[in-house]
Amino acid sequence: MGGFLLRKAGAALIVVFLSSIVVFIGIRALPGDPAVALGAENRDPAVMAAIRHSYGLDKPLPVQYVKWISKALRGDLGLDSRQLPVGHTIVTRLPITLELAFLAVLVGTSIGVLAGVIAAVRRGKLSDHSATATALVGLSVPHFWLGLMMIIVFAVDLHWLPASGYVSFRAHPLGNLEHLLMPALVLGTGLSAVLMRQTRSAMLNSLSADYVRTARAKGLSERMVVGKHALRNSLITVTTVIGLQLGALISGAVITEQIFVIPGFGRLTLDAVNERDYTLLQGVVLVAATGYVVVNLLVDVAYSLLNPRIRVSGASNQ
Repeated sequence: MGGFLLRKAGAALIVVFLSSIVVFIGIRALPGDPAVALGAENRDPAVMAAIRHSYGLDKPLPVQYVKWISKALRGDLGLDSRQLPVGHTIVTRLPITLELAFLAVLVGTSIGVLAGVIAAVRRGKLSDHSATATALVGLSVPHFWLGLMMIIVFAVDLHWLPASGYVSFRAHPLGNLEHLLMPALVLGTGLSAVLMRQTRSAMLNSLSADYVRTARAKGLSERMVVGKHALRNSLITVTTVIGLQLGALISGAVITEQIFVIPGFGRLTLDAVNERDYTLLQGVVLVAATGYVVVNLLVDVAYSLLNPRIRVSGASNQ
């Protein structure tokens, strides 16, 4: 197990390193001059030269990268256009999006896995067709439209939930849930649709496997066969989908946070793009890429826990 984790962690570090290079070059490839954006309305040549020197923009790209990544490894992502630490800004915004993502995954997993299991067990029946049709609708409905419709119905017409804004959990736990419930449902519906289809497919394969027929031949109850044998093996596929969908979840959070006026990581990314704040955008994209790699590392670890044969076969191939 230790060797398996070391190999996966080493591969993750390599991916993070390569991602940092792509992020650095990608930000530099954006149209426009970062010094002009940082200087706002002041276009004096002396001011532009001072800004380039202060941010190291007058040095060769390899030197800029080494300086930036060495500081990033110490937690220093530089200063944004308002002269505020980028790291501190990200730390204050990221937990909001992580909380929203956690609630969305909770909603999506609860609905999607349950619907997928029911559809597989009752294959070809009304519940199967209903779940499949609902999943197609969930995949087709855009997040921004669903968010606006939920605001109109639950906030404007029924006055059940607040239309926008954010309240921290520490300040008001119930208010925090009220403000995040609609955004979590918006993001969770798309995830639940994907999970439903993947869970149904994985469950159908498991239910037709030899070990399931053997379990039934031994006289085990259908609940035991489905829950302990078929579903447990299908969870590997579900875990894969959740890990891969987290990237889409964060990108969807950009639009959702904008609609519901949530000051999270997604909205911070959009603000950095609109304000052409290159330093902030560079830090945001690096943190997002690193987070995605970490999530996939955790998915690999979950594989080995759900099915120990994965890490054993991986070791035998070395």
